[in-house]
Amino acid sequence: MSVVELFAGAGGSALGLEAAGFEHLACIENNPDACKTLRDAGFPCIEADVRDPEIYESRWVGETLLWSSFPCKPWSTSGVREGSRDPRNGFPWTVDVIDALEPQWFAAENVVGLTQHKGDCWNGCLGAKGCSRAYFEQVILAQLRDRFNWVGWRILDAADYGVPQHRRRVIIVAGPRPIAWPNPTHSAPNDADQMDMFGRTLRPWVSVDEAIGVEGIMHTGGEDYRERPDRKSRERPAPTSEPAPTVGSRGNTMITSSDGERRCLTVEECAKLQGFPDGYRFAGLKGSQHTQVGNAVPPRLAEVVGRAIRRGCAEPDG
Repeated sequence: MSVVELFAGAGGSALGLEAAGFEHLACIENNPDACKTLRDAGFPCIEADVRDPEIYESRWVGETLLWSSFPCKPWSTSGVREGSRDPRNGFPWTVDVIDALEPQWFAAENVVGLTQHKGDCWNGCLGAKGCSRAYFEQVILAQLRDRFNWVGWRILDAADYGVPQHRRRVIIVAGPRPIAWPNPTHSAPNDADQMDMFGRTLRPWVSVDEAIGVEGIMHTGGEDYRERPDRKSRERPAPTSEPAPTVGSRGNTMITSSDGERRCLTVEECAKLQGFPDGYRFAGLKGSQHTQVGNAVPPRLAEVVGRAIRRGCAEPDG
């Protein structure tokens, strides 16, 4: 089963989709360091702008899956959230590729802010400018429904699938028929070892100290976390006996040990918290490496979504 990826980044989603059984026709990315990372990992990378029609091959038309991790900055609650007015909004470019390649299935991953209201839209987002939720419902879902028989979405937390990090992302899937969304395999320790509705036992979340062997308190506010409370992370501090807060792209994920010593996590530690395999190499300088890691899709999250789509592919039509 084949996949073309847009905004492929450093290969988090590529690793997950490969594990789910997809073969990559192309990973399209415009960041040179991320492209080298992808190539070093063995993925077929095209260094280009996804808007360039010259890069799409006719043999890709009608292939199984198009995956798009279109830029999250327009929707992120950590920024100004200009939404559809942000020039980095990559969803219209994604739709152009859908129309060109006519994939059987489509999947997208983005921040939860994409689904949240903003500004004057609380009484219903009809016509509200700048509202992420309005754009999500009235543009993204509507345009996908014009092109696919079925469209669904969920907010999934990577920690619920064994990733040692709370990373909640909206996943959109569109295709010829509904999929069965992946069931969590992990949960909070108090809920673990209990049966879910299907009789399966949930395992405890994977903690930071299990993943990288460090103990203390984690936060993502940088060195000035305590001195500048106006700039502190939106993520609550978390003990390392829990999954990490969301790893960011600025290299400012920090740990404070029991004796008060603070330090930033290394690229390798952040990569482990994302679920990258040991030894996965990120190209470029440290700042670029941290950006690649922080912007990545946790491979395990992409894998469980990919497996759900593959099961949907196997269902008979009608």
